[in-house]
Amino acid sequence: MARGKKSVSKQIQENYPEFEAETLGLSIDQLNNKLASLAKGLEESEDAKEGDEELEKARLLVSELGAPYRDVKKAVNLKTKFVIGLLREKGGA
Repeated sequence: MARGKKSVSKQIQENYPEFEAETLGLSIDQLNNKLASLAKGLEESEDAKEGDEELEKARLLVSELGAPYRDVKKAVNLKTKFVIGLLREKGGA
């Protein structure tokens, strides 16, 4: 039996119970301020991520190390398409 996704409320209760407790009683204005604060925090995190030189070095390294595997995948996909095309031309598929 496949399990369904947990609701947002359930996920918050399990992962951030203190956040749930502090936000449940907030007014509409306070909730809007909370949203603005969350958005600002995310923006600051994204800015820090973009400026993280170590992270950029790691991305470049992953890209370099993964290149041979991507090349194999690209070649196999192209060759597979070619063979399927030949099979279709010859009535085999």
